[in-house]
Amino acid sequence: MDKNSKQKKQADKPVKAQPVATRPVIEEKLPPLFGFQDWFAFAAAFIIALAVYTYTVAPSVTLEDSGELIVAADYLGVPHPPGYPLWTMLAWIFQWIFHWKTYWGHPNPAYGVGMLSAFFGALLAGNLALLVSRSGMDMLQFRRHEVDHPLTGTEKIISCVSGISAALLLAFCPFIWSQATIAEVYTINAFMHVLILTLLYAWMKRPRSSKFLYWMALVFGLTFTNCQPVVLLIPAIVLVLFATDRKLCRDCFAGGLIIMGGFILFCVFYPEFAIRPFEPRHQWIFIAVLMLAAPVVMFVFTRELFTEWRRVLGMVICVLLGLSLLIYLPIASDFNPPMNWGYPRTWEGFKHAVTRGQYQALSPALTPMAFINQSYEFVSELEDQFPFPIAFLALVPIFYFRHIWRKNWAWLAGTIIGFVFMGPGMMVILNPPHDVQSLFIAEVQFVQSTSVYAVWLGYGLLFGLAFIESVFARKLMLTLGIIITLLLPLSLIWQNQFDEKIINATGGNEQRGHDFGWQFGNYQLRGIDAIMEELRPGETPPPNPKYPPEMGTNAIFYGGTDPGRFVPTYMIYSAKVRPDVFLITQNALADNTYMNVMRDLYGDQIWIPTPQDTNRAFQTYVDDVRAGRIPANAAVTVDKSGKVSVQGVQGVMEINGIISKAIFEANKDKHAFYVEESYVIAWMYPYLEPHGLIMKINSEPLPALTPEMVKNDMDFWNWYANRLMNDRKFKRDVTARKSFSKLRCAIAGLYAYRRMLNEAEAAFRQAIDLYPGSPEANFRLADLYMQHGRFADAKQVMEKNLEYDPRNDRIIGFINQIKDLEQKNARINELQAELARGGTSLDKVFELIQLYLLSNKDPQFIDLSMQVLNNTNLPPQTCIKIAEIAMAGQPQRLGMVAEAYQQYLMRERSDPRIWLELGCVQVALNQPSNAVHSLQQAIAIGGEPMKDVMRKDPRLEPLRSLEIFQKLVGTPQPHGFSQFPGLIAP
Repeated sequence: MDKNSKQKKQADKPVKAQPVATRPVIEEKLPPLFGFQDWFAFAAAFIIALAVYTYTVAPSVTLEDSGELIVAADYLGVPHPPGYPLWTMLAWIFQWIFHWKTYWGHPNPAYGVGMLSAFFGALLAGNLALLVSRSGMDMLQFRRHEVDHPLTGTEKIISCVSGISAALLLAFCPFIWSQATIAEVYTINAFMHVLILTLLYAWMKRPRSSKFLYWMALVFGLTFTNCQPVVLLIPAIVLVLFATDRKLCRDCFAGGLIIMGGFILFCVFYPEFAIRPFEPRHQWIFIAVLMLAAPVVMFVFTRELFTEWRRVLGMVICVLLGLSLLIYLPIASDFNPPMNWGYPRTWEGFKHAVTRGQYQALSPALTPMAFINQSYEFVSELEDQFPFPIAFLALVPIFYFRHIWRKNWAWLAGTIIGFVFMGPGMMVILNPPHDVQSLFIAEVQFVQSTSVYAVWLGYGLLFGLAFIESVFARKLMLTLGIIITLLLPLSLIWQNQFDEKIINATGGNEQRGHDFGWQFGNYQLRGIDAIMEELRPGETPPPNPKYPPEMGTNAIFYGGTDPGRFVPTYMIYSAKVRPDVFLITQNALADNTYMNVMRDLYGDQIWIPTPQDTNRAFQTYVDDVRAGRIPANAAVTVDKSGKVSVQGVQGVMEINGIISKAIFEANKDKHAFYVEESYVIAWMYPYLEPHGLIMKINSEPLPALTPEMVKNDMDFWNWYANRLMNDRKFKRDVTARKSFSKLRCAIAGLYAYRRMLNEAEAAFRQAIDLYPGSPEANFRLADLYMQHGRFADAKQVMEKNLEYDPRNDRIIGFINQIKDLEQKNARINELQAELARGGTSLDKVFELIQLYLLSNKDPQFIDLSMQVLNNTNLPPQTCIKIAEIAMAGQPQRLGMVAEAYQQYLMRERSDPRIWLELGCVQVALNQPSNAVHSLQQAIAIGGEPMKDVMRKDPRLEPLRSLEIFQKLVGTPQPHGFSQFPGLIAP
């Protein structure tokens, strides 16, 4: 065999595989996700923001919710819904850290809680700088031809500088800065939202590392206990999950449907444990079944489901772990702290806290025009946060989408969606009116969306610097750009100092040296003694060194407005200024959960209504409404168990008035009473006298305010208003201006009640000077002018108020009402002249009577009506016409209605309809004996059909328990005729 054939044969033999030596696979160690420049940006932004916040933080308690929150932190209590368990525990730690701080010799936990806001505001800035710096470097990768090519030192500097500048722009914008210097919850809310986004971005860059995912889920759960609108961030999270790991996104979606469907079914079948009613049941059952069936359908189509169940389960556990902080609420409530909002130790109170039961139901802007208007308003509010043209920097990244979108689309789209849902979306959901006061209240809800917007501002700065670096070869231009970028936040400090529009609308952001909350509470409780202690050297003292006197020992103080109840609560419990004073909120007495708190706090020291007493107050209100003694200005519902519910501010305040009167009557012999008025409670006026910043409720009605009382009040407020208005800090503190204006307005209302026109006018004018935008002061002064026929003055007041608040529809409506009444007044003068000349028609007399009624000229209305009723030459039907006019009044003039019916029946005694109507009016006037007599006359004339009508007439409800009424109407007889034709049904 030759050599070639041998080689071919060997080549055809199978080759035996040789063993290959294997080595263990070593995972490549990844570099840290955040580099030195990122942490430098974090540190720089944090330190600068914290330094500014610390310098401008409030020295003590401020106004609005500050006092309530501080007391909750000081005593580990429960603040307003949703209870803020995370914030409360952290605030307790901070007040303990700064426990050495005092104010005027008193404990000062307010400073420590204010530093909590400052700390988390600074953390928010640092976190945002970190996020912008790190994600900005990824954005700049489009400049590299190679994907993994490292960035240059210049590009790292650009990312770092952009992060620092964006963070400080956020830190010094009004939304954030104003909340970082007071005791509030919003800086920690914004920080946790940005932390969620940071962790989401970290997981997106390192999807194999589930720790970022679990941390994000934990922070989400914690954030929900503090800020429930965090759910608006879910669409952004879902998008990033979908783009990064679709299997995980699918399983999370399926798991979420199962959890929600199961939760709904549980609430439907066990309503006693439901946090809200799920009605109608069949509809919610159908929805729950669809949710539970959806994962099955997903499996049928994909043949794959819950392959990522371990990570889904881990995320669920982390979310539940965060939500578990809610257990703090009933535990804290059980220790009976002085701030125990909603009484969450009970299931009813816990639901009240978690479901934000105190807030009105949402009414979103769902129509296209309303949606557009609210979205536009949000953009306007956002523009006020950043002076022109800084706000437009967020649009710069759009011009680079062609380069950065493909690799960064998920993150860019996620932040856009998060911003839209938390910003314009929240505005649409809240749907606030566009007047100054409503927007001022709503704007704190946009700190989260503003934080996301600041991320895009950072990207705008990033691409702007990158553009400069790419266009100009010399480093000088880039250096100049970096310097301008770092100095850009100073524009917001300039805006805070000099932008009159923002200062007039929302005030300055700083609180350094602002002691107006302290003055508000201390001067109310301790009066002249506190004022004299705090006078500055050389300052003019009050005119009367004995006015206002200190509150009496163990006084009971009705605090109405938010600062009126929260600041004294702080002064009593935390600052220990007057720990003997009992603080009761007259605005919440109809709330059963609040009354539980009052019984626990004070029930063994003063008389507090029992639940039965409170129920009687509700029943009294319902009886009065049904009887027509008071207008039906609220929605009254009775559930299956017989529990009465009243919805509507006026109706609830009527009940509060009944309960507050009961507390006053039971305790007035042993305790002095004082009130800081929010809504007017009519029964108090005859008892009131001015008492410095507030009013004293005397134990018996006063025949009049003495000249000494008036002089003391006028002299004191002339001095105090002048003191406030000469303080630059006060002029820059809109919250303080509102609060003190409200105090003066309440006392002005007392003068108006006493028909003291000059004093009321002067006090209302002072209230407007203290805060020109005050709705109460402007409306009440204009109303005072209208009552005295000064329509031009009333119109001038409201037109000036409209200049301050041009989008307030109530002002526009009131100006139209003034013009209408002015026309009515002119017509009254015309008709009066005709009547004086004699020969006018009866129709014009009726017109004049009606105009008197519509213009609230009761003396003239009564006088002319009685002239008509006493004129026996007129036909009897004129009496019925007078009754109809009086019944149409707001409120109804029932006394005149009864008089008109009686005059008619003196001439036409055989009309059973009018006897019945007279009886119903007498029931409303609480004249049961007269009512029964009238009904007897109606039955004597009308017989059995009239009895049948009386059995069904709800206006006679208060008589049904009387034996004489039961005998009078008897039991129904079988017949087909039930009522007289033409009988007026209620």
